[in-house]
Amino acid sequence: MTEAEMLAALALGSNSDSDDDVGGGSLVTPDATEQSVNLVRLQNGTCIPIHLWRRTMSFLAVREQAVSVRGVSRFFRKCSDVYMENFWSEPIIHLPQDASSLARAIEMCQYLMSQEGYVEGTTMVVTLGSGVHELVGSCQVAGFFGTITCQKMLSVPCNNLSFVGKGEGETIVNGGFVVENGRKVSIAGLTMKDSNWHGLYASGAGTKMVLDSVTMEECQRTGVGVYDGAKLVATECQFHQNGWSGVGVNGSTTTARLTNCTSHHNKSDGVQVSTGAVVDLMGEGTSVHDNERNGLYALSHGTTINVYQPCVLNDMSHGNKGENIFEIGGGIVQQKD
Repeated sequence: MTEAEMLAALALGSNSDSDDDVGGGSLVTPDATEQSVNLVRLQNGTCIPIHLWRRTMSFLAVREQAVSVRGVSRFFRKCSDVYMENFWSEPIIHLPQDASSLARAIEMCQYLMSQEGYVEGTTMVVTLGSGVHELVGSCQVAGFFGTITCQKMLSVPCNNLSFVGKGEGETIVNGGFVVENGRKVSIAGLTMKDSNWHGLYASGAGTKMVLDSVTMEECQRTGVGVYDGAKLVATECQFHQNGWSGVGVNGSTTTARLTNCTSHHNKSDGVQVSTGAVVDLMGEGTSVHDNERNGLYALSHGTTINVYQPCVLNDMSHGNKGENIFEIGGGIVQQKD
């Protein structure tokens, strides 16, 4: 966008000297952009009131502030520097204000994390507005029988990302995420559904997924799959109507803790645990019921499902068409105080 185009937009959008409630961008113009003069002179000699320049910045999204506008003028570069300094104090990407899609928002996060100003280990937040967000594209995942291509799945390319919606059923993501290579991702306040593979897939030592008030539904395979040393922590979540199990946990160093979660009406098991993995079920709101196969499934020696008070083993798994508690090959399902 040229200076002339920006000023034309401002002329249409501004009828006062006030800087309140302006723009579609997600960042607020900081006081640091105040100058001691009231006019800014363009290269063609035109003088523009400073408040219009300040309003211009409020119309720009994070990506534009960080990259696009920096070559427009020295003033814009200064404003961009101030904006990004403010952004790094609370790094948040807003959808749909800052990006056209969830995939694009993740690309922006990856780019911004490579820039000067980012502090290693800082969590970058992607907030998703109400409505449906479609995941378009695919990613490659190493499976038991070689690499497979997963449609409507995005591989999270960077560490310390947080996805926050407006609430289950209000913010809906059609598709799923793959988290690997020791990365940490948290998801809160949204529904994920209709993945062509697992809804969420975590794999590898050091990899961690934290879910809070998330619904995983209608995925072709497992709602959440945790493998090969990854960790899952889920609170107040629902896993239902998935093509395989609600939650699947596999691997001798793989762990999961589900607190006040429900897994129901899945085509296979409610919670399926195998190959030495350990799962802790906690909270009186935890329930596994009405699944097409078993409720709690523990397969092979070393595999353990612990049910902690006040969650009661004989009550929390019920109404499943197979067994409510199924132990095989040395797997254990047990009540814990």
